[in-house]
Amino acid sequence: MDDKEYKVTFEPEGKSVFVPEGTSLYEAAGEAGIILKAECGGGGVCGNCRVVVTKGAFEQKGSERFLTPKEIGGGEVLACRASVKGDMVVEIPLTSRLFEQKILTDGVETELRLSPNIRKLFVKVKEPTLEDQRADLDRVWAAVSTALEKTAETPPKVALDVLRMLPEALRSKEPGGSPGPGTLKEGELSVTLVLDGDEIVGFEAGDTTASIFGVAFDIGTTTVVGYLLDLATGKQLAVAARTNPQTSYGDDVIARINYTMTKKDGLEEMHRRISSCMNDIIAELARSAGVEREAIYEATTTGNTTMNHLFLKIDPRNLALNPYVGALRSSIEERAEALDVRINRFGKVYAMPSIGGFVGGDTVAVILASELHRSEKLKFALDIGTNGELVMGNRERLVACSTAAGPAFEGARITFGMRASDGAIEKVVITERAVEVNVIGNAKPIGLCGTALIDAIAELIKAGVINSHGRMLRAEELPSSVPDFIRRRVVVHGKHGASFVIVAGNDTQTGEDILLTQKDVRETQLAKGAIFAGYQILKSVLGVSDEDVTEVLLAGAFGNYIRREQAKRIGLLPDLPSGKIKFIGNAAGSGAKMVLLAKELRDEAREISRKTEYIELAVKADFHRIFADSMFFPESIACE
Repeated sequence: MDDKEYKVTFEPEGKSVFVPEGTSLYEAAGEAGIILKAECGGGGVCGNCRVVVTKGAFEQKGSERFLTPKEIGGGEVLACRASVKGDMVVEIPLTSRLFEQKILTDGVETELRLSPNIRKLFVKVKEPTLEDQRADLDRVWAAVSTALEKTAETPPKVALDVLRMLPEALRSKEPGGSPGPGTLKEGELSVTLVLDGDEIVGFEAGDTTASIFGVAFDIGTTTVVGYLLDLATGKQLAVAARTNPQTSYGDDVIARINYTMTKKDGLEEMHRRISSCMNDIIAELARSAGVEREAIYEATTTGNTTMNHLFLKIDPRNLALNPYVGALRSSIEERAEALDVRINRFGKVYAMPSIGGFVGGDTVAVILASELHRSEKLKFALDIGTNGELVMGNRERLVACSTAAGPAFEGARITFGMRASDGAIEKVVITERAVEVNVIGNAKPIGLCGTALIDAIAELIKAGVINSHGRMLRAEELPSSVPDFIRRRVVVHGKHGASFVIVAGNDTQTGEDILLTQKDVRETQLAKGAIFAGYQILKSVLGVSDEDVTEVLLAGAFGNYIRREQAKRIGLLPDLPSGKIKFIGNAAGSGAKMVLLAKELRDEAREISRKTEYIELAVKADFHRIFADSMFFPESIACE
């Protein structure tokens, strides 16, 4: 007997899907293309995927952990804890939605010699005769060998399915490009070879040497960015980005690893999600630039170690188990179709090498793009994403570590937190007379993104509302110097405890006050404390001081948007002159582009991977003490 299927309609979009009985509303929303906020990936432990059932039969178990009996009686449930028992209508509130966020695509650019791994070569050969019966491949390779100054006896590497293209492409009377057959002399044939090193990966009729493209990907835990590049000129033709669809299974890598361990075909599903996202980006890039997919012959990818494993369909479970090792550290090259990447079917994918279990290819790319490995001076690079990756050193020595800090700065575990999307408060300033905010999209606010979180805490420290221990003072405890307009915003909320009203409910989209709570301050202390402790450990390993650090390089979207003085005020960044703190944008994406355009940089990436020392913070005897000290807020900032 077939499983019963029921119709679930999600409002206000009116999107409907048919799902089997017992499907969770969280999964049903995903099938409808609606991603709900759930840092736990639908595990029922974060309480953020609240929805309202307005019609239909369902069963729920576990929502009472986060919802009151009155709320449940009004139809509110956690989507991950409610299963479908009949046709349903479900309303999704703004606060439960995961909106497309602002995604940083630009990064540091470095001058380099154009020498892509994939290249094309147009050759002309004489037609076979009874006197010259050489095989097509021998005939073509002799011409290639002459052009490349190689010996004709060197056999080419060519896959059988590629070789099958040669006879027709060589004798085609249809021009594949310019010049066409009309330029050939009597008794001549021509073909364009697509070369990956010395391997032939394609044969095309006519001269198509001007039409060769590649795509570079930065596969982040939260976002995926793709860049289309012309491999003949080195020019960037288009860029596109998406929220990583794996976020529906959890905001952090551990939740996604757990999904592959606990769900049948979980690894396959994770791979399918990311490859589908990449293919959507490729389609958009191709449309935007007017390029055929078949003319894209290579993709390069970078990402953290877990993202790399999931994309390559390699079991990542050991990354979550002590001692946290991956299946590979080195780069890998594979046919695109084997990884479900829809470029030319004979095209290749090159995945950058990593450094350690939680310091991946994205960090290698940051080092490469910033030229940290070539620097004579000591520098510190920080990429704050879902995790925080830290690198310190110079050409003599590089050390790196990772901290689980990013989720708080991306809105996770923050009471009114959200990603940097429309409706997110991105800046908070307390003037002499008011609390002022900037909102992405110039709309009424919904919540706070990471930059606003830092701003709000920094401003309240400055105003005397939050002390160096992170405690939010009650209104009656505030110094007499605190203005009344600030004092009135310090409240004790029945549900959230000690809080500060950032925006009152009559000025928000939800009609609810947007608060900074004591819990939010503690979450921020944990996140910033982990990052600053990592910085202190790296200094200790290298035996250097703050004065020795000549530059602090901030990579990634979050790093690019934070305000340096505010980050120093809360102790997220070292108290160095702001002129030493530089933004390098999406340096991971820049690194992926660099290895696409210059094959010799793949050797540099390999050396970076091999030589960079990975420091596991957990085994450092003094880490917990340093971490505890790093959670305090600085009482003063010297370098304003």
